[in-house]
Amino acid sequence: MLASEILRVVFGFVVVLGMIGLAAYAAQKAGLSTMNGVTGRKKRLSLREVLPLDARRRVAIIKCDDTEYLIMLGPHGETVIDKELKPSVEHAETEDQLQNALAGPLGNIASFASKIRATGKHAA
Repeated sequence: MLASEILRVVFGFVVVLGMIGLAAYAAQKAGLSTMNGVTGRKKRLSLREVLPLDARRRVAIIKCDDTEYLIMLGPHGETVIDKELKPSVEHAETEDQLQNALAGPLGNIASFASKIRATGKHAA
């Protein structure tokens, strides 16, 4: 083999690896790195909000099994500040609006069907 052919093969290999890395990076940024959607399992743990206090410390709200925890993250470890957080009125309203929006037309059809069933029982 000539040196030019070896160089062409190595260059092609580097380009292909670069394209694979770029595709993996794009998939991670798009949120495709976890396979929860494929398995159909609901996530039990979620990070609700993070507020940086200074260069080293942050306060975070973490939700686990319908319970929210307020924790402080710092260079010397984590500290649980509050275990039973109550959502604010603003947060509760927006969450209700979000659930209603996610329910979409199927949620409206289900409530409509239950109303029809209820009126049908009273008419008979």
